Amino acid sequence: MPARRIASSELDAFVNEGIRLSKERGYNPTTFVGMRHQHGTIDAIERLVQSGELQSGFKRLKQLGLIDWTIESAVIRFATEFSSNAKQCAEWRLKQVRPEGKDG
Repeated sequence: MPARRIASSELDAFVNEGIRLSKERGYNPTTFVGMRHQHGTIDAIERLVQSGELQSGFKRLKQLGLIDWTIESAVIRFATEFSSNAKQCAEWRLKQVRPEGKDG
């Protein structure tokens, strides 16, 4: 089994803030939190972002107006920490919810 990749403190802080904001708005991302605990921040994010479907958490954060705090946004913001495939998947997902040329 490959060694667990360690996220930067900035990435971990971004993810922690996203979780805090989610909980503040009534959504507790328990699946992601459990995966993060089991696999580490980077591997959990890559597994979810590269899965074939839009995750329920991604859809829920969109509904809550927190698209900039999704794990997909984390992949783009901290691109050097992720694989090129994860970046492509994150970009594709974000394009599904953002009209061309608009953020948020």
